[in-house]
Amino acid sequence: MTKKIHPLRVALTVILGLLALNAHAGTPPASPALLTPATADVSAFKLDSDPTLTIVEVGGVKVLSVNLPSGGYPGLNLPVPSGAWDLSAYAGVEAEIANTGTTKLNIGLRVDNSGDWKKSPWNTNNVWLAPGEAKTVKVTFGQSFGRPGYPLNPADVAAIKIFADNPKEGSLILIKAVRAFGTGSPAAPAPVVAATPVATPSTAASVPSGAAIFTPTADNIASIKTEKDPVLSLEGSALKIAFPNGGDYPGLDLPLAGGQLNLSAFSGVQAEITNVGQSRLNVALRADNPGPWQKSPWNTNNVWIAPGETKTVKVTFGQSFGRPGYALDASQVINLKLFVERPKADAAMLIKNVAPFGTGAAPVAASASEPTPKSPSTASAPRAASGAVIFTPSADNIASIKTEQDPALAFDASTGVSAIKATFPSGGDYPGFDFPLAGGQVDLSGFAGVQATITNVGQSRLNVALRASNPGDWQKSPWNTGNVWISPGETKTLKTTFGQSYGHPGYALDASRVNVLKLYVEKPKADAALLISNLTPFGTATAPVPNVAASANEPTAAPAAAGADATFSPSIGGDLLDLAKNKLAGFNYADSSAVIEAGKVKATFEAGSNYPNIQFPIPQGGWNLTAFSAIEVTLTNANEKKLTVLMRADNPGDWRKEPWNTERLLFNPGETKVIKLTFGQQNGAPGFPLNPARIIGIQLFLERPKADTVLLISNLKASGSPADAANKLSFTKPEDRDTPAVLPAWLGQRPPVEGNWVQTLNENFDGTQLNAKLWTPRFPWDGPQPGQMQRYAPENVTVANGVATFKVEKRAGHENNDPKLGSREYTSGLIQSYNKWAQLYGYFESRIKVPYVRGLWPAYWMMPDRGAASGLEMWHRRDTAKGAMEIDIMEILSEWGPGRNSVATHWDGYGSDHKQWGTTQIYYGPTPDGYHVFGLLWEPGKLTWYVDGKKTAEQINERVSNVPSYLKFNVQIGGWATKNVDDANLPATMEVDYTRAWQLKNRL
Repeated sequence: MTKKIHPLRVALTVILGLLALNAHAGTPPASPALLTPATADVSAFKLDSDPTLTIVEVGGVKVLSVNLPSGGYPGLNLPVPSGAWDLSAYAGVEAEIANTGTTKLNIGLRVDNSGDWKKSPWNTNNVWLAPGEAKTVKVTFGQSFGRPGYPLNPADVAAIKIFADNPKEGSLILIKAVRAFGTGSPAAPAPVVAATPVATPSTAASVPSGAAIFTPTADNIASIKTEKDPVLSLEGSALKIAFPNGGDYPGLDLPLAGGQLNLSAFSGVQAEITNVGQSRLNVALRADNPGPWQKSPWNTNNVWIAPGETKTVKVTFGQSFGRPGYALDASQVINLKLFVERPKADAAMLIKNVAPFGTGAAPVAASASEPTPKSPSTASAPRAASGAVIFTPSADNIASIKTEQDPALAFDASTGVSAIKATFPSGGDYPGFDFPLAGGQVDLSGFAGVQATITNVGQSRLNVALRASNPGDWQKSPWNTGNVWISPGETKTLKTTFGQSYGHPGYALDASRVNVLKLYVEKPKADAALLISNLTPFGTATAPVPNVAASANEPTAAPAAAGADATFSPSIGGDLLDLAKNKLAGFNYADSSAVIEAGKVKATFEAGSNYPNIQFPIPQGGWNLTAFSAIEVTLTNANEKKLTVLMRADNPGDWRKEPWNTERLLFNPGETKVIKLTFGQQNGAPGFPLNPARIIGIQLFLERPKADTVLLISNLKASGSPADAANKLSFTKPEDRDTPAVLPAWLGQRPPVEGNWVQTLNENFDGTQLNAKLWTPRFPWDGPQPGQMQRYAPENVTVANGVATFKVEKRAGHENNDPKLGSREYTSGLIQSYNKWAQLYGYFESRIKVPYVRGLWPAYWMMPDRGAASGLEMWHRRDTAKGAMEIDIMEILSEWGPGRNSVATHWDGYGSDHKQWGTTQIYYGPTPDGYHVFGLLWEPGKLTWYVDGKKTAEQINERVSNVPSYLKFNVQIGGWATKNVDDANLPATMEVDYTRAWQLKNRL
């Protein structure tokens, strides 16, 4: 019963838990202190992935010490009192944490509301801590990672959580304090209000531009809502804001008369700011409408201000950052927010004046998702010859360039060409800048794309990207991007082709409405520097571009693999790569590089990177591999350690829907093997139904290599025939859920196939207690298991009226009621027959009624038992290697609801050699009483699954287990089943009416 392996994603999902708060439900805390380690009871903490907690004394102060296991998201969680905390008096929650371990850590803090977990009712933030470093991680209500997030209700805080992201061995933190901070709940977007216009404030509709919206006084400063603890004071007639604690986006909300302003007579709102600190500041002003926060109902703008400098930051209604944006209703401005991007601790500024400006005739976008089209008369000549310059840098116009994450820009003509010199003194994730566009938008419809000449004048290799954007809803990603790796001293041309991103079909960009041209660098080191020149369009609109149909996610059919293209098309045998012809042309790299040696690609994957990869050349429009069933490539591990390599093939489409397949393979040092990816499979198990006619990406990648890693690559080719991929995994379809089950007469009486069968097990759960000669109500080892939320207790399995009932409840306690073992918040039941009953081959059947409560994972499954006569200890008796398997006859995520279950097999352990097969797409119709009969026919080299007497799935493979296995029934909570349990519908039960088994007489 192992969690299914899903395609890799570079995303971060946060889960886990921290902190109980000592107050009555619905009562505000007596002080901001939410955790006092000196009085904490570590046994009351709810743990995730089994960290070890102790109270230690450091410098005469007691702190909570947390020893973190490696991998995953281990952490801790003290349940809040019954009900929830009321923290509405505060702006957020913060935790002071020190890293006393030996490795760098990413520590997260999360604050949760009660409610539907699918709507992500939480706010979260994180901080990186080097060994020996101490920092405060803060979560501001209404924000996640320093940006607008879920509109958390601070009066209903149901949980506060602390966790680590994938810690390594030796990870140890000290939690010094957890407390509420600030005042009010400033960041949560205001609730939707009626559309009835409010009364026009006296300072807005009838006075000239420049009339003050807010005038600070000694009395009203205390009423200002702040985020991330800026310090406010009055200096003359100005509001002074200092940032002693730094933070991601600290700021404040200006008090509005009546809580809402009608600014419909004006073009926008502005604030005059003076930087009175010692560091440069990026200051932003935002104007908000009522409405759902997911639709981003605001406009915003920013300005960089040097120390001692005074500037005005302006927000024009209908624009954000000087471009068409959300169609703000100026008659319903419910919030004006000022904030600063990552100020240093010495930062401070004065707000001298906040006022509306202009008139109501300011340009406004027609809608949030589709601004009014425009082609400014000043756009670069759309029909000019390729090479027409879009932007020419000069000593005068460099200062007008909008930057992100503070690269330093200067004019440079040292090469005889006017260029922008960009240096990255602070590194950062994706620092860069936007090229100024005449009129704010440029019509490039006469061209195939846009390009820039880049020279790396720093000391480190850089991944540089150029992005072209259309106006529109940012959530629909209306842009195209190209990138290139550039070594120190190297000059390259960086191109973005309209309709493509990273060399693959992408968003169908409207070249007549390019409103952003952005250049940025992926995680540069502090010594990084670039010269950028010759920003020009290239090609013509009739030049080869991706074959994009009406939808950007649905390209037209790709060329056939046996086509006539001499450069890219494979031979009839399916060869996809001819190094003699294309050398390394067309390869793309991410944290990798390659050369050709002895007719092979020698690829080096950089140490410390997340998923370094090498991407193979793809013909225009992609590969059409419908004549084949798989892609394979020959690899040699040219390293001194074992290595797991992954191969991926992509279809067009929304990356969030995972339109890809992957395969992984372990290589010993010096070993040469073929890794083969079969269409429609994910690491040997059922996966995305990849369309072989539209293969737009093929890559090899590694997971977080610790050292520079070398692979020798050759013989990339398509292989097999469509018939090879025809092994049908599921014989059901979703519509089967609507057809009532018809139960055959043989159910419960005999196997579904003919033969001389003998019944070997007939457990009807008669009497009032479990048959101790057959069942044990605990696992063979001590639990609970990492990542699970339940403990198992013998009393949660009861027998009565011919049924075994497995009760799941929210009841805390220790595993098997043993105080020496770990504790969990939920209690469930299990039975298993290890060392009491096992069988090799035969037919196995059970009649079960499962619960349908979110967060539960009922299962009927088998694990190997080589028997006491083998002389092996428990772990080797149960080992899934050497011919054995885990066999999952029935697994259900309860939240799927009735009519769907999963089947699977797992073998070769659960580490790097792990392999699996199975499907979550088994469908079946309802029965009058809710019971269903789940069966497995186990034969040499073949497994066949049944539900209610109907064949549902089949695995034919010589690797099918040949080792006897015992039976298990249990209801797990969490893990694959999610950690967001529907407590309101607990307790719940799984009921097992019977379990039976048969064996062919000649095998007895």
